[in-house]
Amino acid sequence: MSAAGRGPASAGAAGGEGRAPVRVARYLGASDGSAGGPRELRLEVAAPCDAQGLLRSMDCSKPVLARAFAGRALLRGDEPLARTDALATGDVVTLRLARGGGDAPAAAHLPAGVAEPRVLYRDAFLMAVDKPAGILVHSDGGGAATLTSWVAAWLAAAGVPATPQAVQRLDVQTAGVTLFSLATEFQPQLDALVAGHAMHKRYLAVVEGALPRDLSRIEAPIGRDRHDARRMRVSASGKPALTMVRTLCQRGGRSLVELELGTGRRHQIRVHLAHLGHPIVGDALYGRARGGGAGPSRPGLMLHAYQEEFTHPVTGEKISICAGWPQRFDAYFGEEDLGSASRG
Repeated sequence: MSAAGRGPASAGAAGGEGRAPVRVARYLGASDGSAGGPRELRLEVAAPCDAQGLLRSMDCSKPVLARAFAGRALLRGDEPLARTDALATGDVVTLRLARGGGDAPAAAHLPAGVAEPRVLYRDAFLMAVDKPAGILVHSDGGGAATLTSWVAAWLAAAGVPATPQAVQRLDVQTAGVTLFSLATEFQPQLDALVAGHAMHKRYLAVVEGALPRDLSRIEAPIGRDRHDARRMRVSASGKPALTMVRTLCQRGGRSLVELELGTGRRHQIRVHLAHLGHPIVGDALYGRARGGGAGPSRPGLMLHAYQEEFTHPVTGEKISICAGWPQRFDAYFGEEDLGSASRG
């Protein structure tokens, strides 16, 4: 699969500190290396600069610059470019992306009872997967199957020479949108989006009780629970934590809520809701389902990362990825309830 189009590759850092950034490249397209084809990014120079200035304007790190020039990976036509080579407006350059995937598993294995993940989005730089509940995103050292190994095997089967790196982590029992980097050259840019809260991920949850409809923010510091190493808790000595919340529907002694993180503390949504006396249905660690996970009478943790929006760090495109309504929520609410809040 390849991505193509015309858009700003960056509003990068060609200007000095405190000055307006100078746009020096336009994204033309990319190839992911599938079926033995090239794995590369194509750019058009939008303003005069030198070769290293072009990559710096895309926020490429010093190690990436070093590898690009040492490996003769930045080219104008067939000509490898040196750091100080001048580029003129309209020049078309190609950055050869590193090929990976050599140690990918031959087949994707999933824990017993775990649904098959779904690929929601993919280009040469990133991939979004609908993570099912019951699988780790990446290894905890115990040897269990992970979503990362499933993605690696999927890419290998598709002939894409990329090594996936998880950009975000979801708890093992949380399902929904999970993002992976496929290009080491641009992993730091994705990490920066996460760290700067420039990725807007919305969650759906079913919680116990009637959450106040006028509640919009939960601000309470979170720290470790010194009595249980698995748990976090609201603590005056903890780190600041902010969760935005909106009640969508209430029925049968439960509430359907939409949440967005203002900070990224461990178990933040679960801790904040439990602290208010409205734990997530099926939460075996913080709620009323202590001692049990999913089962015939226990549908598991009712928390789902259903939508994520961000600006693509390479193409400049606005990306919106939606995992859709989680069917396991049907025991409590329906997809039509997503619009209940806007209806009044």
